[in-house]
Amino acid sequence: MFKPTIKQIKAVFAKKGYRFFEGGNPYNLNIIGIRSASSIPNLFNETLMVVFNDELQQEHKAYFPYTTKAGLYYLKNPLNKTGCAITAEGQYLSSFIKRKHRGLYYALCQHKAIDYYRDANLNDKHELIGKKVSGNVGLNIHREAPNRITQKVGKNSAGCGVIQVSFDYFMFLIDMGIKYHRNLFSYTLINEKDFYPV
Repeated sequence: MFKPTIKQIKAVFAKKGYRFFEGGNPYNLNIIGIRSASSIPNLFNETLMVVFNDELQQEHKAYFPYTTKAGLYYLKNPLNKTGCAITAEGQYLSSFIKRKHRGLYYALCQHKAIDYYRDANLNDKHELIGKKVSGNVGLNIHREAPNRITQKVGKNSAGCGVIQVSFDYFMFLIDMGIKYHRNLFSYTLINEKDFYPV
């Protein structure tokens, strides 16, 4: 799992012209997915990072083992005939809310349209191919299988971002965000390559 510093994150955001939330009320969460440069699916080898200030305006960061890639099962057996949905990298302001994922448990769920691709070649690689489109297709951020930790993504993701461990702490941060702000969150998806010198 790649663990950039807050300074590194701010530098990438500045380079891309993305908004970074700081100051003001506490728990104005920066929720950041960091995609691996590798196209290999089925591993929790990526990072969800949350950066925020507490009530004393002290800056904090939290890292969660994560995947931005659908599991191998759904790459080869997509739910949609046009291919498995793959979230496009970018910043999606006020596009997620806390609600039940598939009616089962609370997670961070897509609320507005975001950009994505359809990987339709049914191979074992995660590829950003074809035309980038925009829509609300349920690309949520949720946990993996309940009550156990698995090493493979498997059927736990058909395109959603999935947190492998410490999901309860992630949802605690979401609840604190709601307490001090409202039930509306932004998500920024970047790539490990964004940290490499060019």
